[in-house]
Amino acid sequence: MDNPIKIWRELKDIYLKYIDSGLPLSHNKLIQERRNLYEQGTAICQPPIIELVSSYEEVATLPEVCNDKDLCSDFADFAQCGLFSDNGSIKRKLYKHQKEALEFAIKKDIEQRKHIIATTGTGSGKTECFLLPVIADLVNESKKWDNNRTKAVRTLILYPLNALAEDQMIRLRKSLNSESARNWLDTNREGHRYTFGRYTGKTPTSGKKEKRKDENAKVKKQYIADWEAAKKANVQNPNNDLLYHVINMDEGSAELWDRWSMQETPPDILITNYSMLNIMLFRRQENSIFEHISVH
Repeated sequence: MDNPIKIWRELKDIYLKYIDSGLPLSHNKLIQERRNLYEQGTAICQPPIIELVSSYEEVATLPEVCNDKDLCSDFADFAQCGLFSDNGSIKRKLYKHQKEALEFAIKKDIEQRKHIIATTGTGSGKTECFLLPVIADLVNESKKWDNNRTKAVRTLILYPLNALAEDQMIRLRKSLNSESARNWLDTNREGHRYTFGRYTGKTPTSGKKEKRKDENAKVKKQYIADWEAAKKANVQNPNNDLLYHVINMDEGSAELWDRWSMQETPPDILITNYSMLNIMLFRRQENSIFEHISVH
């Protein structure tokens, strides 16, 4: 359905019917009188506000940008595994602001790199403006990784609210933890993973490890059940996005799901919020996360 006015009218009518049935009156005349009052002006809801937004300018594919700017071609290959994948035979192109963000952020000379503020509208691909440079650096650095590579926070993603951090996890799972992404890393990076973890008040398990092992095991069991259910549902009704709404609990997964794992082996990408970061910086048990910060 692509008629916003019609959608608004139908939603309003459904809500009014709900009031009629959920809060019934004895006489139809009273019901109609109440309905008439609710129909007036903005008693129930505001009229829709429609904003017409022009499409953003598409300038070049990711491989074209990498070739033009002498960037590692591996970066484009990996990004197309999840973060910036093509739509079948249709080659996906970067918007102008995404291309500019990439060019400013990943210059080979670190001193020439620029800070970026993306102020484009909803649905304009702001996430790619910062994730593409992050992944570019990870792909480039991981060429030199061996089994003794430093486990360190290489990127800190901060959000003001947990809800925004939760939404970001779906993008990261698709970008870094999809089957195609892991297969690419197995082939091109000797099985290394670009690890990531969400560290918020909801992340299990707080407290001392020796005292709360049973609780952590219970949470892990539930996460495994959720993951197995998602895989089963995906087989019955294929929809790859369904798999990214839960934590991948398979062996070789790139996502660190509990606090203890991130304290022992800090993820390459740490997602948290301002309040939690403030708490972490004052607590001894999180010191290990920040002891090996990798700066590029």
